[in-house]
Amino acid sequence: MDAGLFFIAYVRNPLTQYVPMQTKMSRDDLMMEYLQHRASGLYAVPPGVRPGDYVGQALLS
Repeated sequence: MDAGLFFIAYVRNPLTQYVPMQTKMSRDDLMMEYLQHRASGLYAVPPGVRPGDYVGQALLS
């Protein structure tokens, strides 16, 4: 069967919220025997824009 799953996590700080969870899963989850990791990505999503601000101002200032 040619099928797959996606896992998406929205977190504020990947080092404290995502990495510990993924480390624990890779060590303790019995399903890892059947999984193959193909790719991953980490993206910064800027917050909304207030009047007078520009997109990404909170990330860049």
